[in-house]
Amino acid sequence: MPDARAVRAPTVACIVVVLRGQHRMAADPVNRAAGTPPLRLTPFRAEWAGLVVSWVRDAQEAYWLAPKTPPPLTATHVLRWHEPGHNPFALLAAPGEPPVGYAELNTLVRTRRQYWIGHLIVDPDRRGRGLGSTFTQLLLDEAFEERGAQRVSLVVFPENAAASACYRAAGLREDGHEWHTFPAYGTRACLVRWARSRV
Repeated sequence: MPDARAVRAPTVACIVVVLRGQHRMAADPVNRAAGTPPLRLTPFRAEWAGLVVSWVRDAQEAYWLAPKTPPPLTATHVLRWHEPGHNPFALLAAPGEPPVGYAELNTLVRTRRQYWIGHLIVDPDRRGRGLGSTFTQLLLDEAFEERGAQRVSLVVFPENAAASACYRAAGLREDGHEWHTFPAYGTRACLVRWARSRV
């Protein structure tokens, strides 16, 4: 049976689980009143990799989403993100329909039960409706409630204001900065780290 716990979804613009057979679910921030099925987190399927690539609208988004991946982004690249310790998820808006979001919940420090969220993206046709915040909240719920996480973090380019607003709305807080080198693009950048710890 699906997990019936709901997440209150904020309405902010964002760019951008099934464990033991249960989908994590949340009310759709746009269509909740219309009685549509709730959003839910489900394990990612390989046949959706091309769909994820189609959501990337331009070179800037490709860089923000996957700065360690050589352009142009392909379905094969998406599948290569799925290394050991990486847990890819899709966001579903309705049963039997294609997903509307993609992200990973990855192990950062296993002994300290720390995780990081990577490659979060929402279908551009569904952006600006709070789905990114809801998706982030579902990933946080999966980390803290199902995996016993002590801390979850992610990094974002400081100029990606929509993503930062998304993460703030989901309850993460700015937690410092990290310098990263991206050989695929020949760049080095200081990213903003967002995090939330177990209460």
